[in-house]
Amino acid sequence: MLMVTVALRGPQSAALPADVLDILWFVASFERGVEHLHADSPEVGGIGHLTFFVKGPTREKAVALARGITRRALVDSPALTGWHVVPMPGQP
Repeated sequence: MLMVTVALRGPQSAALPADVLDILWFVASFERGVEHLHADSPEVGGIGHLTFFVKGPTREKAVALARGITRRALVDSPALTGWHVVPMPGQP
């Protein structure tokens, strides 16, 4: 099992929505390999962290899966309007 963290930044006056995990689980339900999700909500205007626990053959594939799920959630969910992925050291 691999742990992958995806960082998000939103509008300055916003915090991650309370149902962010429900949104991510819905998107992840179309993928294989996600075992557990955790969200660390930032203070308003800060960076939030989504942590994915993924069964995957390689770290690169696990990172791609987590980032792909996050990006689809950002595009498809009105609750996440204005949020975007923040690059993290060591991740493309």
